[in-house]
Amino acid sequence: MSNKNLRNTVRIIHLIAAATFGMYFYSPIAGNENLRLIIQFFTLPSIALTGLALWQQAYLNKLLNRNSRKPSA
Repeated sequence: MSNKNLRNTVRIIHLIAAATFGMYFYSPIAGNENLRLIIQFFTLPSIALTGLALWQQAYLNKLLNRNSRKPSA
């Protein structure tokens, strides 16, 4: 997967999670216990992780490529 495709995929996931959080926050069903648990354990962590991935994509690519290189002996 190219960097552009990866970035677009992560961005879409980030926007969908943020929209879900916004709908929960401003909807009248905010008191639903199941929805609150989904937001707490899936949506908020995914927003944080995808935000960090978008922010530090160059560093993550360097880190992953450095670890995937095979030492030549």
